[in-house]
This record gives sequence, structure tokens and C-alpha cells, in this order.
Amino acid sequence: MHRDEIIAEVWRNREAYAKAHHHSLDEMVADLRRREKEHVERVVERRRTPGRGTVPGAASGQPH
Repeated sequence: MHRDEIIAEVWRNREAYAKAHHHSLDEMVADLRRREKEHVERVVERRRTPGRGTVPGAASGQPH
């Protein structure tokens, strides 16, 4: 089977991040929230608001 080096790197980085935070989800979430507050300009707004990133008729189930 072919080994994908990009996927392998992502998994190594994920494991290193988890290890640095003692594999604790609480610690990882706290770190990510701290980073988010420090770099607000890098945060992507994903909440749907009228006129921003919504597809007309998508909420009503109508085809677009």
C-alpha cells in the first residue's frame, strides 16, 4: 500500500499536539481558545447570517 507522506505528517503533528497537552481534551480546548483570543484576525466566522455565505432557498429545502 502507498504511504501518503502528507497524511503521515498530519498524524505526527496531531500526536505531538495531543502529547504536549497530556492527551487531555480539556487542555487542548483551553489552548485553542487561548490562541483564538490572541489571534482574532485569523478566526473564520462560520455562523450563518442573512446575506453572508447563505444560499437562497437552502434553509427552506428548495433546490438552488
